[in-house]
Amino acid sequence: MAGSELFGRHDDLAQLAEFLDGVRQGGGARLISGEPGVGKSALMTAAMEFALADGMRVLRASGSEFEADVSYSGLHQLLLPAHAALDRLPPGPREALSVALGFGVGTPPDVLLVCNAALLLVTELTADEPVLLVVDDVHWLDRASAVVLGFIARRLAGVRAGLLASTRAGSVSFLDLRGLSEHAVGPLDDEAAGRLVDARHPQLPARVRRRLLDLAQGNPLALMELPATLLGSVRRTETQPEVVPLSDRLQAIFAARLTGLPEATRRVLLLATFEGAGDVRVLRAALPDQSSLADLAPAERAQLVRVDDATARIAFRHPLIRSAIVAMSTHEERRTAHVALAGALVDDEERRAWHLAAAAVGPDEAVAELLEEAAHRVMRRGDGFAAVAALVRAAELSATSAGRGRRLAEAAYIGAEASGTIDDAKILLTDARRAAPDSAGSLHAANATAFS
Repeated sequence: MAGSELFGRHDDLAQLAEFLDGVRQGGGARLISGEPGVGKSALMTAAMEFALADGMRVLRASGSEFEADVSYSGLHQLLLPAHAALDRLPPGPREALSVALGFGVGTPPDVLLVCNAALLLVTELTADEPVLLVVDDVHWLDRASAVVLGFIARRLAGVRAGLLASTRAGSVSFLDLRGLSEHAVGPLDDEAAGRLVDARHPQLPARVRRRLLDLAQGNPLALMELPATLLGSVRRTETQPEVVPLSDRLQAIFAARLTGLPEATRRVLLLATFEGAGDVRVLRAALPDQSSLADLAPAERAQLVRVDDATARIAFRHPLIRSAIVAMSTHEERRTAHVALAGALVDDEERRAWHLAAAAVGPDEAVAELLEEAAHRVMRRGDGFAAVAALVRAAELSATSAGRGRRLAEAAYIGAEASGTIDDAKILLTDARRAAPDSAGSLHAANATAFS
């Protein structure tokens, strides 16, 4: 059955099946909207499979940002498979549509004539079988094609033809949406998301699985593509906000929402990403003199972030927007943001230490000591994993091999106790001995420090 692999989409598929029933009986037009990666194209494909299985003719096209300035490029893609049927039209409409689509040469036709010719062609095709026009990504459709499709959509009543289009939520297009009913596709619920992950990645460790579900927030594309980057990334702690590397597809999808923002807005978003808690007061303190939180307005209008006035907190609409922001930034922009946040967090020693560590460009014993102190504080709170992460980063920033070896050894002992396994501890101990081969005594000292 079509769509059987789409976890958690039973209701969406049922609505599409009902729409297709209406198309067969007398026409209809529908717009599917949703966030990037939520599964709009998969639902469109399922609708096509339903239609084909029921004897309908399907014509499909996709809007392309690279052809958005080419007049009638979308209509050409849609109607190209029906090119032979142009001969069934009267001479006037046939010539107009042929010229508009680039099949013939002649005087540029009037837009209304092209609209009528396209509608006449679709109507003519329904004499053989019901017809479904499927158009993905109408937000990238060229203006001329969008005008024609909008014209057709409003005149399908009584015709055995339907238009099914998709667009990204919040996007702007040239398609006049009057006459199209809208179907909003939401994220998967927790149960469906879990089933998708278990089906695609059955061997995923439990901790990584939990992080994946938290980060993806029901986005099917993220659920399928994030595991590879999660498994390959270094573990972060709660004191260092989670910014997961994105696959190329995810990066392209989420970065598309950011490219049109002013530089000042992207700088504030980068600060908010690294700050992690969404505390407006911290962000305000971290901003340079020439900037203000007013620079965040374009991102709010684009619905990338929302600000809760009651709690003075900023929240990203989706966690992966943060990853895209980081991926689009330069090394110096990231370093500057971390330095600014460290300066704003003078009363939060742990977070300040992590930001200084992120801004470090080489060994820095002062920052290493701050991280080591932070590790001991979080260890006293019972968070062994966070302590290990802080000690490993402190070792990386150590100015001497002895300091590096001692911190790695302490991380090894804490890690073995916290996880109950020794594999990672062995690796850390090997690194410790490699860093300071003549400091066996430091390993015993690290053991004592870890459990004192």
